[in-house]
Amino acid sequence: MSWVVWRQGRSENVLIGALLAALAALLLLTGAHMHSVFDGNQLSLCTNASHRPASCALLSSAFESQFNTLNQLGSWLGLTSGLLGVLLATPIVLELDQGTYRLAWTQSITPRRWLTTRLAALGLGALIGGGLMIALATWSRQPLDLLIGRIDPNSFDLEGIVPVAYTLFAASAVLAIGTITRRTGLAVSAGFGTYVIARLIVRAVRQDLIAPVRAVLPIPQGPPGIFHAWEISHGFTDSRGHPIPSSIVTGCFDAHGNLVPQCLAHHHVFQTFVFEPASRFWPLQAVEAGIFLALSAGAIGLTVWWIRQRIA
Repeated sequence: MSWVVWRQGRSENVLIGALLAALAALLLLTGAHMHSVFDGNQLSLCTNASHRPASCALLSSAFESQFNTLNQLGSWLGLTSGLLGVLLATPIVLELDQGTYRLAWTQSITPRRWLTTRLAALGLGALIGGGLMIALATWSRQPLDLLIGRIDPNSFDLEGIVPVAYTLFAASAVLAIGTITRRTGLAVSAGFGTYVIARLIVRAVRQDLIAPVRAVLPIPQGPPGIFHAWEISHGFTDSRGHPIPSSIVTGCFDAHGNLVPQCLAHHHVFQTFVFEPASRFWPLQAVEAGIFLALSAGAIGLTVWWIRQRIA
């Protein structure tokens, strides 16, 4: 049965291999360049919040600016999980669409065994493919992670454990839609669309999955734990965190266009930070992965029920 599964999905397996190879080439090449610049500029000295040389601010800013495009690319690379999931589910949907599953069921392979083997292969593919993506992204982005942290959205979507959950969800969405409609094209387009919409919604509410830290502090003091944190917002307020008139802030610029801290302090201006500290990387990963695994379980449960009640 395992050999049959492999043979029937060989075209999709070739595409999966090509997708992962292209991703590996991109991340390995860009990662090697980032590691080289990071080591050459001795930026490892700037990764400790309490022992940073004075030159670190300038060096870190220059490094982040140089690789900003690659950093922003992380959001788009997150779609790779969806493409991988679509390719993993397509062979099963094709069988249901073309009716070739009936041949397996008439050759001493029960519907339960067929379904169990298919779902096991899908889950294993999501685990291996997602795991490979995590390993590549984690190594490639290590210099950026050491400077800006892993909880930044561009890193968060590619590291930890969520890529495996994303991949499984995309596959299960395509599979559920394909099982009900038995239309491969519709299943692929609608399933991938569902994946993108779900990702956008969860990403929009991520900052509220665990209530962020809110700190109102005098200028120029910064909150403890802000290093490597995901800064959601930062602005000038009064001592209670309420917004202040913009005219007060604009009146504190000097002739060179720089804010004067003493002027802001004289007007009792505070700064309010809203952020998720770096220590919440794994809790947020667990919550978000749990959401997508629960959605995947629901879609797979619907698939199993539909096949048993409407097809088998």
